[in-house]
Amino acid sequence: MKKLLFITTWDFSDGPSVGITKKIRAQIKAFENNGFDTAYTYISNNIFYVCENNQPMALGKVGKLRKLVANYYLYQYTQNKKYPFVYSRYGLADLFYFKTLKQLYKNGSVNIIEIPTYPYDDERLPGIKWWLLYALDKLWRDKMHPYVYRIATYSRDKIIFNIPTIEIKNGIDFDMVTARKPKDNGDEIHMLAVAGFTKAHAYDRMLVGLGQYYQNGGMRKIVFHLVGAGEPENEYHNIIQEYHIEEHCIFHGVKCGEELDQIYDCCDVGVESLGYFRIGVKISSSLKSREYAAKGLPFITACKSDMFEDEEYILQIPADESPVNISDVVNFYDRLYNGKSKVSIACKIRKEAMAKCDIIQTMKPIVVCFEEVDRSEP
Repeated sequence: MKKLLFITTWDFSDGPSVGITKKIRAQIKAFENNGFDTAYTYISNNIFYVCENNQPMALGKVGKLRKLVANYYLYQYTQNKKYPFVYSRYGLADLFYFKTLKQLYKNGSVNIIEIPTYPYDDERLPGIKWWLLYALDKLWRDKMHPYVYRIATYSRDKIIFNIPTIEIKNGIDFDMVTARKPKDNGDEIHMLAVAGFTKAHAYDRMLVGLGQYYQNGGMRKIVFHLVGAGEPENEYHNIIQEYHIEEHCIFHGVKCGEELDQIYDCCDVGVESLGYFRIGVKISSSLKSREYAAKGLPFITACKSDMFEDEEYILQIPADESPVNISDVVNFYDRLYNGKSKVSIACKIRKEAMAKCDIIQTMKPIVVCFEEVDRSEP
């Protein structure tokens, strides 16, 4: 089999962004299904691991500067390693990430880097740690191009960091996502947001919209379920208190497995990112849109999609700071569900989504690119 190293410094411990962990595991599975003997790296419980031949090996503790320390261990581990193919999920560049790519290239690797969000500079979180990480990234990212064959991107950019790109689409493993079993909520509308909350999710727009809807005499009972955690959560609670909409909002915390499935079953409409414009993203390839569709859940979004276009089960709202017009949400729900079976609608959405965004399909451009280049011999 063809040997491949999948590099990531993502934390596989359960947390607010467990969906990304599932996506990475699905990509690894897709490589293996296409004949690649795949080793991979990851962080779990503050330790950086490499897993080869299904045997995890601890490389060391990572501490607070997780990515920097993990990349140091990665550099040490790969000094005498030969992998014909390397796929790296980008987590910001630094000296040791750069040196790792360089030495893998010299050892005969074809390096492809996936950048999950581009551009990403506006995603920087506050604090000296993140300032340092982004400063290092800007120093090293433009030096990578001699050693990287392609950048895999969900954007429409043809060149990133002086490296030609491959345009890819986000996918998920449908074998790992069960179809929802919709419950009858009568005339009530239950909305669901599942995320590691960031400013790009902009759920403040939905909360202000709900507040204004009830201030203006809105009568329909609407409940907004928020599953996850993140920095904007305090802002969300402040908005809820300001508009006195506590009975219309439920914070479930981080959920997964059967607990999350049960919440999906209780909800009628998903809420995807409502604020990608805040970080400069114009075309969405979000993992959450795929998950909602795989669950059979119609959803609301404020960004054009690379995969979904003009589907009846998607409500497109303006990509600006205006509060969500809840009357539009009510009309969307009524048009979609009135007089129809919620179960049949969920099945239809899932079936259509499977043909578009199953991970086996979406990873094909990467597999083809690797197969077209033979640098197995250094």
